[in-house]
Amino acid sequence: MDTEVIPQKPVPLWRNRDYLLLWLGQAVSSLGTRLTQFAFPLLMVGLTHSIAAAGLAYGLEQLPYALFSLPAGALVDRWSRKRVMIICTLCLMLCVASIPLTLLLASGQLRLLLLYGIAFSLGTISLFYEMAELAALAWVVPKTQLTTAVAQNEFVYSSCSLLGPALGSLLFSVARLLPFVTDALSSLILLSSLLFIRSPMQDERRTERHHLLLEVREGLTWLWEHVVIRSIFLISSYVNFTITASVLLVLAIVQQQHIPSVLYGLIVAAGGVGNLLGTALCPPLQRRIRIGLALGCTLVVFVLLWPLYGFITTPLLLGAVFAGIALSDSIRAIFMDSYRFAVVPDALQGRVSGVYRVILFSVLTIGSSALGLSLEHLGVLPTVGIVWSGLLLITGFLFLSRHMRQATFPQE
Repeated sequence: MDTEVIPQKPVPLWRNRDYLLLWLGQAVSSLGTRLTQFAFPLLMVGLTHSIAAAGLAYGLEQLPYALFSLPAGALVDRWSRKRVMIICTLCLMLCVASIPLTLLLASGQLRLLLLYGIAFSLGTISLFYEMAELAALAWVVPKTQLTTAVAQNEFVYSSCSLLGPALGSLLFSVARLLPFVTDALSSLILLSSLLFIRSPMQDERRTERHHLLLEVREGLTWLWEHVVIRSIFLISSYVNFTITASVLLVLAIVQQQHIPSVLYGLIVAAGGVGNLLGTALCPPLQRRIRIGLALGCTLVVFVLLWPLYGFITTPLLLGAVFAGIALSDSIRAIFMDSYRFAVVPDALQGRVSGVYRVILFSVLTIGSSALGLSLEHLGVLPTVGIVWSGLLLITGFLFLSRHMRQATFPQE
């Protein structure tokens, strides 16, 4: 006589030991990373009295994402994720700790070259860590809980975005090396949490090895055959560009209207509040509506709010629009990331993530440069119209695509 097999209910996230260790360690480390990201440009400007030098350091930190994402994804899929995360955390700690040593032991052009090298190294190591960490999260957390887990990660990043600049400025005012020392200590806490995780954070890997380019091609082929994931990557890349454009547009409006810098900070902080609200809304929304409808609604909010940048000049309304866009973007990002982690096979997580980063950073690099030229030569209103046209196109595509409208989260 056949008996019905009743699936076991997943363990709540707060009782998932490995997830808690990963999440708590990452939360502390993310705050430390924000301190370095805030203090490093200030340090470069203080040493060189040149904003261009700070911009070059920032560019060098982002460059590895465009150069190495594809091979890094394939290598992360080959290697032990846990080992990659432990080694990368140790290397990040040493890199950040080397900033104070460089300031104390080197001077002149040598000091600048070493700092630029540290910036490039931080970007490279962070790329490998992020790919391994995101893939590990998709393995540690059951598919039915991925939206909640991604939302909790987004909560950490949003909170760090709010707290990081304030805490970083305080520490930098006490001693310019203090933010970097604090970041190094936060990496030590993350390293300790990783060492206590028991699970391998990945399925058993195949023993045979192919050429690296063939493994990269395997990830590209899988992505090309999956319309929804491919569409999500393209939509997500453009929406991420609009968030960068939003920050630059608000800055341009602030300068034109001679709004005090303190109010500009409050406008940007309103975006952090919007992110936190969007994070809180995601888990209940995921249980009630399918992903296609949720993404469509968030894009409609973008389409409705974005043109207001061309006409609004008061700080209060600018903050409200910025917060509304940030809230919508948080929901969009959490739904898209949760769906990607749930659908992509465990053995391909790194490679598919690598393809996404190549697309994303290519769009951000080219788009941000074009946006700056548009703001300088055309002005705010025409630039708003150009970006809005792109939002209309991707929103129309989403509603016309049958695959996107019918997409649902897979179950266990």
